[in-house]
Amino acid sequence: MKYSVIIPAYNCADTIEETVKSVLNSGLDCFEIIIIDDGSTDPTPKICEALSEKHSEINYIRKENGGVSSARNLGIEAAKGNYLLFMDSDDSYKENALKKVCELCEQHTPDMIIFGLSFDYYKDGSVYRRDELMYPGEGLFTPTQWAENFPELFENNSLSSACNKMFKKQIVKDNGIFFKKDVFLMEDFLFVLDCLEKTDKIYLYPEAIYHYHQPEDEMRVYTRINRVNDINAYLEPFCESMDKLTLSLKNRFNLSFPQGEDVLFRLYKMFLNQKGYYADIEALKALCETHKKSRWVDYKTDDILISDLVNENYKSIIKRHKKIQFRHKIALKVKKTFLYRKLRGN
Repeated sequence: MKYSVIIPAYNCADTIEETVKSVLNSGLDCFEIIIIDDGSTDPTPKICEALSEKHSEINYIRKENGGVSSARNLGIEAAKGNYLLFMDSDDSYKENALKKVCELCEQHTPDMIIFGLSFDYYKDGSVYRRDELMYPGEGLFTPTQWAENFPELFENNSLSSACNKMFKKQIVKDNGIFFKKDVFLMEDFLFVLDCLEKTDKIYLYPEAIYHYHQPEDEMRVYTRINRVNDINAYLEPFCESMDKLTLSLKNRFNLSFPQGEDVLFRLYKMFLNQKGYYADIEALKALCETHKKSRWVDYKTDDILISDLVNENYKSIIKRHKKIQFRHKIALKVKKTFLYRKLRGN
């Protein structure tokens, strides 16, 4: 068995069949599909059972609800392939596109292959906007190369997702690397960091193979970030993993890795901005106190939000965010029009 595709499934009766179909048509050779039903209460189990009866490649496992990370971890335990792929139950692969990735895998035997993502925006079941994001370079990257390009890889979403990659299972299993069950935002990035600590060579392939079903609801992001009570405490596992990666690169390859701290700061800024996007004055005051206690309180930056927080310009922050929110609403309406979709070629 060469490849194991792990799909957590929870109340996804409307999408799981198409997702599985895309795997079957992706160009993978000698593979299995592991569907982990995370305690669905809709017709998902019935559909998955039918799919497993129809396709010998499918291994269907049902468990009590425990979240996407616990489902993925169970998939890792059950996997028989040499390489692991992770997939969400409403996403898809580009038809036959993984065939080339498999060829690269056979040729170079990398510890990890990273390919591009397509963020697909839907209206009435049709894609009206598609944004492709990938690192522009191609080839086998040594630790020196991927470490030097770490910020660019992060900005191009090459590190943030587990779904645009193939992971060598031996590295994952031998080092006891799993998804952290108590991490619900950027948990993929944390998993990738832990894998990178044990990774030597990475192959980068600049084609948007994985299609991510992108929600347009900005309130959804704000609701999730509000579950993070203390940004500094939440980011501690990320800091620990980045520190371990930095030490690993120094000990194994004699590499300095300031890029890791740069990426951590970008992640921190992202959390600050998401937390502050709909915040009132009291919430912004709390965010200011958070920053004063952070690892990056003395970090030099021209970030406008951090500057306003430090200077207690809370009204300016709220005014700026209201303008952004208004422009976003207008942009959403425009992007959902027939003329926009026609001009975009969707």
